[in-house]
Amino acid sequence: MRLEEILRGRPLLGWLTELALVSAGVFLALLADQWRESREHRQLAADALRNFAEEMRVNRKAVADVRAYHERLARDIDAFLASDVPKTMQGFQVATQFRGVQPVVFEHTAWDLALATQALSYLPQDIAYAISRVYTQQQTFQTYENNFAQGMFSPSTFQNDDTRALARAMLVYVTDVNIQEPKLVQSYDEALPRIMVAP
Repeated sequence: MRLEEILRGRPLLGWLTELALVSAGVFLALLADQWRESREHRQLAADALRNFAEEMRVNRKAVADVRAYHERLARDIDAFLASDVPKTMQGFQVATQFRGVQPVVFEHTAWDLALATQALSYLPQDIAYAISRVYTQQQTFQTYENNFAQGMFSPSTFQNDDTRALARAMLVYVTDVNIQEPKLVQSYDEALPRIMVAP
Protein backbone atom coordinates (compact mmCIF):
# COMPACT_ATOMS: atom_id res chain seq x y z
CA MET A 1 0.00 0.00 0.00
CA ARG A 2 1.18 3.41 -0.83
CA LEU A 3 1.10 6.31 1.63
CA GLU A 4 -1.62 8.05 -0.37
CA GLU A 5 -3.89 5.01 -0.05
CA ILE A 6 -3.30 4.77 3.72
CA LEU A 7 -4.03 8.45 4.20
CA ARG A 8 -7.17 8.27 2.04
CA GLY A 9 -8.58 5.48 4.18
CA ARG A 10 -8.47 7.58 7.39
CA PRO A 11 -9.60 11.07 8.14
CA LEU A 12 -6.92 13.64 8.91
CA LEU A 13 -8.41 14.26 12.35
CA GLY A 14 -7.87 10.59 13.24
CA TRP A 15 -4.22 10.81 12.27
CA LEU A 16 -3.70 13.95 14.28
CA THR A 17 -5.48 12.46 17.29
CA GLU A 18 -3.31 9.34 17.15
CA LEU A 19 -0.15 11.44 16.78
CA ALA A 20 -1.16 13.59 19.76
CA LEU A 21 -1.87 10.50 21.91
CA VAL A 22 1.46 8.89 21.02
CA SER A 23 3.30 12.18 21.71
CA ALA A 24 1.50 12.59 25.03
CA GLY A 25 2.34 8.99 25.96
CA VAL A 26 6.03 9.52 25.20
CA PHE A 27 6.03 12.83 27.10
CA LEU A 28 4.34 11.24 30.15
CA ALA A 29 6.78 8.32 30.07
CA LEU A 30 9.73 10.72 30.01
CA LEU A 31 8.19 12.76 32.79
CA ALA A 32 7.63 9.64 34.91
CA ASP A 33 11.20 8.50 34.29
CA GLN A 34 12.53 11.91 35.27
CA TRP A 35 10.40 11.90 38.45
CA ARG A 36 11.64 8.39 39.34
CA GLU A 37 15.26 9.41 38.75
CA SER A 38 14.84 12.58 40.78
CA ARG A 39 13.30 10.56 43.61
CA GLU A 40 16.24 8.13 43.54
CA HIS A 41 18.68 11.03 43.69
CA ARG A 42 16.87 12.55 46.68
CA GLN A 43 16.95 9.16 48.42
CA LEU A 44 20.68 8.75 47.72
CA ALA A 45 21.31 12.25 49.08
CA ALA A 46 19.24 11.58 52.23
CA ASP A 47 21.03 8.26 52.83
CA ALA A 48 24.42 9.91 52.31
CA LEU A 49 23.59 12.68 54.79
CA ARG A 50 22.54 10.12 57.42
CA ASN A 51 25.77 8.17 56.83
CA PHE A 52 27.90 11.32 57.03
CA ALA A 53 26.24 12.45 60.25
CA GLU A 54 26.74 9.05 61.90
CA GLU A 55 30.33 8.73 60.73
CA MET A 56 31.24 12.26 61.80
CA ARG A 57 29.80 11.59 65.27
CA VAL A 58 31.96 8.45 65.50
CA ASN A 59 35.08 10.31 64.30
CA ARG A 60 34.41 13.23 66.62
CA LYS A 61 34.15 10.84 69.57
CA ALA A 62 37.41 9.13 68.55
CA VAL A 63 39.20 12.50 68.61
CA ALA A 64 37.54 13.60 71.85
CA ASP A 65 38.47 10.31 73.55
CA VAL A 66 42.22 10.92 73.14
CA ARG A 67 42.28 14.68 73.74
CA ALA A 68 43.00 14.53 77.48
CA TYR A 69 45.71 11.88 77.03
CA HIS A 70 47.47 13.85 74.29
CA GLU A 71 47.40 17.05 76.36
CA ARG A 72 48.75 15.24 79.42
CA LEU A 73 51.38 13.41 77.34
CA ALA A 74 52.74 16.70 75.98
CA ARG A 75 53.05 18.12 79.52
CA ASP A 76 54.64 14.91 80.83
CA ILE A 77 57.19 14.66 78.01
CA ASP A 78 58.15 18.29 78.52
CA ALA A 79 58.56 17.67 82.26
CA PHE A 80 60.55 14.47 81.58
CA LEU A 81 63.02 16.32 79.33
CA ALA A 82 63.50 19.05 81.97
CA SER A 83 63.85 16.62 84.90
CA ASP A 84 66.73 14.60 86.32
CA VAL A 85 64.93 11.33 85.58
CA PRO A 86 67.26 8.92 83.74
CA LYS A 87 66.71 9.36 80.01
CA THR A 88 66.11 5.67 79.43
CA MET A 89 63.06 4.00 77.97
CA GLN A 90 62.05 2.82 81.43
CA GLY A 91 62.53 6.32 82.87
CA PHE A 92 60.50 7.75 80.00
CA GLN A 93 57.64 5.28 80.49
CA VAL A 94 57.49 5.86 84.24
CA ALA A 95 57.71 9.66 84.00
CA THR A 96 55.11 10.00 81.22
CA GLN A 97 52.88 6.98 81.92
CA PHE A 98 53.29 6.37 78.19
CA ARG A 99 50.56 4.22 76.66
CA GLY A 100 51.50 4.73 73.04
CA VAL A 101 50.75 7.81 70.93
CA GLN A 102 47.14 6.68 70.46
CA PRO A 103 46.55 7.93 66.94
CA VAL A 104 43.00 8.50 65.77
CA VAL A 105 41.84 6.09 63.07
CA PHE A 106 39.13 7.85 61.11
CA GLU A 107 36.14 6.11 59.58
CA HIS A 108 35.62 7.09 55.94
CA THR A 109 33.14 4.52 54.64
CA ALA A 110 30.40 7.15 54.18
CA TRP A 111 32.77 9.23 52.06
CA ASP A 112 33.80 6.24 49.94
CA LEU A 113 30.18 5.21 49.42
CA ALA A 114 29.09 8.74 48.51
CA LEU A 115 31.84 8.91 45.89
CA ALA A 116 30.94 5.50 44.49
CA THR A 117 27.22 6.31 44.21
CA GLN A 118 27.83 9.94 43.16
CA ALA A 119 25.60 10.99 46.06
CA LEU A 120 27.74 14.08 46.72
CA SER A 121 26.55 15.55 43.43
CA TYR A 122 22.93 15.34 44.65
CA LEU A 123 23.61 17.33 47.83
CA PRO A 124 23.31 21.11 48.07
CA GLN A 125 26.69 22.52 47.07
CA ASP A 126 27.38 24.27 50.39
CA ILE A 127 26.68 21.05 52.35
CA ALA A 128 28.86 18.95 50.02
CA TYR A 129 31.64 21.52 50.44
CA ALA A 130 31.40 21.45 54.25
CA ILE A 131 31.52 17.65 54.26
CA SER A 132 34.44 17.56 51.84
CA ARG A 133 36.33 20.03 53.98
CA VAL A 134 35.98 17.86 57.10
CA TYR A 135 37.11 14.74 55.26
CA THR A 136 40.11 16.60 53.80
CA GLN A 137 41.13 17.67 57.32
CA GLN A 138 40.76 14.09 58.53
CA GLN A 139 42.84 12.72 55.67
CA THR A 140 45.59 15.30 56.21
CA PHE A 141 45.68 14.53 59.94
CA GLN A 142 45.67 10.76 59.31
CA THR A 143 48.59 11.15 56.87
CA TYR A 144 50.50 13.16 59.48
CA GLU A 145 49.92 10.45 62.09
CA ASN A 146 50.96 7.67 59.70
CA ASN A 147 54.13 9.48 58.61
CA PHE A 148 55.15 10.07 62.23
CA ALA A 149 54.57 6.43 63.13
CA GLN A 150 56.56 5.19 60.12
CA GLY A 151 59.42 7.58 60.79
CA MET A 152 59.69 7.17 64.53
CA PHE A 153 58.83 3.60 65.27
CA SER A 154 61.41 1.77 63.22
CA PRO A 155 63.70 -0.92 64.66
CA SER A 156 66.59 1.59 64.92
CA THR A 157 64.54 3.86 67.20
CA PHE A 158 64.96 1.57 70.17
CA GLN A 159 68.59 0.49 69.62
CA ASN A 160 69.90 3.38 71.72
CA ASP A 161 68.68 3.50 75.33
CA ASP A 162 68.93 7.32 75.45
CA THR A 163 65.35 8.48 74.80
CA ARG A 164 65.96 12.23 74.56
CA ALA A 165 65.77 12.33 70.74
CA LEU A 166 62.66 10.16 70.73
CA ALA A 167 61.06 12.25 73.51
CA ARG A 168 61.78 15.52 71.66
CA ALA A 169 60.33 14.16 68.42
CA MET A 170 57.26 12.89 70.27
CA LEU A 171 56.85 16.26 71.98
CA VAL A 172 56.84 18.04 68.60
CA TYR A 173 54.35 15.49 67.26
CA VAL A 174 52.00 15.67 70.27
CA THR A 175 52.19 19.46 70.26
CA ASP A 176 51.02 19.47 66.62
CA VAL A 177 48.34 16.92 67.44
CA ASN A 178 47.11 19.17 70.25
CA ILE A 179 46.75 21.98 67.74
CA GLN A 180 44.99 19.91 65.05
CA GLU A 181 42.56 17.89 67.18
CA PRO A 182 40.60 20.89 68.52
CA LYS A 183 40.34 22.20 64.95
CA LEU A 184 38.88 18.87 63.86
CA VAL A 185 36.38 18.88 66.73
CA GLN A 186 35.36 22.41 65.74
CA SER A 187 34.91 21.31 62.11
CA TYR A 188 32.64 18.46 63.23
CA ASP A 189 30.66 20.81 65.45
CA GLU A 190 30.16 23.23 62.55
CA ALA A 191 29.31 20.61 59.92
CA LEU A 192 27.03 18.27 61.88
CA PRO A 193 24.15 20.71 62.50
CA ARG A 194 24.17 21.68 58.81
CA ILE A 195 24.09 18.05 57.72
CA MET A 196 21.26 17.14 60.07
CA VAL A 197 18.99 19.99 58.92
CA ALA A 198 19.78 19.62 55.22
CA PRO A 199 16.76 18.71 53.03
